[in-house]
Amino acid sequence: MEFSAPLQRLDSKVWYYFVPVPDEVAEQFIEGDDRRVICTVEGKLSFHCGLMPGGSTNYFVLLNDQRRKKLGIVLGQVVHLSLEKDRSEYGMPMSDELREVLNQEDQAREYFHALTPGKQRTLIYWTDNVKSSEIKIRRALVMTNHLVEERGGIDFKRMNEQLKAANQRAKKGG
Repeated sequence: MEFSAPLQRLDSKVWYYFVPVPDEVAEQFIEGDDRRVICTVEGKLSFHCGLMPGGSTNYFVLLNDQRRKKLGIVLGQVVHLSLEKDRSEYGMPMSDELREVLNQEDQAREYFHALTPGKQRTLIYWTDNVKSSEIKIRRALVMTNHLVEERGGIDFKRMNEQLKAANQRAKKGG
């Protein structure tokens, strides 16, 4: 499904840019609470995202600053979008490194799958948002150990401290 709409800006301190999605387009992708899609902007850049409700339109797609700048899109510019239903297991890709660590850690895997889909995606992003396979594995190990220690809970501040400690150990060669 393809359409065009102007890039707009939210009055928010968290999210800034968005492209409104016409109701008749959005409704074709919504299945109960599942609003996950794969969005392709200007035929050049694809990413997994959710159709966000609210604002001045009923639904919209967020376009972060990094993607906006990469595409050279400015506020008010009419943007061409293509949407397809996201049928991936988690609503975004998971690295082989994270999948393998979860496969080896039964308790962590159980805790991970007990989390809400949004928390699962947050942890996937936290773990996989680096290029280095070595760092992905280190982050996956920290995250799975954290889930077990917290009995399925997530304390992001503590988990980030644990990652810093793991990074320091890696620098020292141990």
